Amino acid sequence: MKTEKNLYAAIDLGSNSFHMLVARREHGQLRVIDRIKEMVRLGGGIDDDGRLDPETQRRALACLARFGQRIAAVPDTQVRAVGTQSFRQLDNPAVFLVIAETALGCSIDIISGREEARLVYLGVSQAIPQSDRRLVIDIGGGSTELVIGESLDPLLTESIPVGCVSISKKAFPDGVLKAEAWQQAVQAVANELLELGGEVRRLGWQQAVGSSGTVKALEAMAASRREEASARISLAEVESLRDAMLKAGHIERLDLPGLSERRRPVIAGGAVILEAVMSHLELETLEVSPHALREGVLHDLLGRLSHQDPRTRTVAAMANRHQCDPEQASRVRDWALQAADQVAAGWKLTSTHLELLDWACQLHELGLAITHDRHHIHGAYVVQHADMPGFSRQEQEFMAALLATQRQRLDRGIVERQPTRLQAPLRRLIAILRLAVTICRSRLDSDVPDFALQPTGEGLVLRLPDGWLEAHPLSARGLSDQQRQLEKLGVSLEIGALSSNEQLNP
Repeated sequence: MKTEKNLYAAIDLGSNSFHMLVARREHGQLRVIDRIKEMVRLGGGIDDDGRLDPETQRRALACLARFGQRIAAVPDTQVRAVGTQSFRQLDNPAVFLVIAETALGCSIDIISGREEARLVYLGVSQAIPQSDRRLVIDIGGGSTELVIGESLDPLLTESIPVGCVSISKKAFPDGVLKAEAWQQAVQAVANELLELGGEVRRLGWQQAVGSSGTVKALEAMAASRREEASARISLAEVESLRDAMLKAGHIERLDLPGLSERRRPVIAGGAVILEAVMSHLELETLEVSPHALREGVLHDLLGRLSHQDPRTRTVAAMANRHQCDPEQASRVRDWALQAADQVAAGWKLTSTHLELLDWACQLHELGLAITHDRHHIHGAYVVQHADMPGFSRQEQEFMAALLATQRQRLDRGIVERQPTRLQAPLRRLIAILRLAVTICRSRLDSDVPDFALQPTGEGLVLRLPDGWLEAHPLSARGLSDQQRQLEKLGVSLEIGALSSNEQLNP
């Protein structure tokens, strides 16, 4: 199918609803041309052990197939799908991702709570003035995000694991709405806010904004009781809606103006969270934004493609914080990227793979800030578990695997634990990074030779200047070790001499 180069798509796979935006880029701006929303309630189909029930899985895959048809004309690099709290809760997300990505036709990034908060803030900030410091509250199906920021820059991003689906399921399992259960649920949410409430208040804000379906639904219900519409909701209105819901006595009997049939099963849980947050943070009113996570994903995607990628800043900050040697990182990075460029076509390495290799090179000595012994393992642990704005969970795990296998004995199990679609590129990037680290071990620019690298199926032929190995015995031994280690990955390494008329790499 022919693609349309000016189309972009963002897909938000939430715990309650799946959303998709399709936009066209015109005069440097994005104009939304299509929106699709489906109530999948993924979070409601996950049990306490992280298992997804068959009916919810069927519903999710059917929705993803419909989304997949809509984005078929969008270039692959201009589509991004993100999974939130319910994906984070799955016991074995890799299994579900295989069939979900097949149905959708593109990869799905599982993002952390703080990354979700950052993207929500980016989305909300597109629709409001850029002057005031603001607090953004986003109530989703499985988690609630709170962000303090100025202009487009978040200063604090936090996520708590309570959402309209999870609270409705836990507080009102049989659908009965009682005052005692409601207050217990409000207190439970308030307890989740205790640790971060002080920091939120310390930073302060001039404007409080709510986003996503729950807040918009509650505002619509409150608006139906007013004489005039306004995109805001007060704590008093939330408490009035609470009283009306308790008077109804059961979720099935909720028949309030402004409440849709699709939203009814989870609105009580959403109202509990909004009451708790507004009470705890002493918010009298909350403005309601039309934008949320999906708009943030869309604008973040555009930034990535326009060389304004937040991941670049994240890596630079992390390297600086852990005092990575910039000269050695640059030395390894330059060699690895030159090598990758030579084998990219034959080994089917994409620009995404090369970006991840680039960032891994910049962080490859991060673990030295902890200890030299097994520093590659320590660095991998930090990269896998740190909050890294802009990165998905899979991207962090991929880079962590690169760092963990860059030196010493090679553990093939690290590769095998990655999703199947990532194992081949990971094996190939590991080979490149190990060679770069070996060649640059002396930490001297003068010791880094011209070279040529050629892929041969799953193998490599590395050609070096005649006599270089004899003049660099440490490197020669290291390359001999790499021949044995790379065999564990099924990658053969042949070493030869550069011919006189061969293209050299400075």
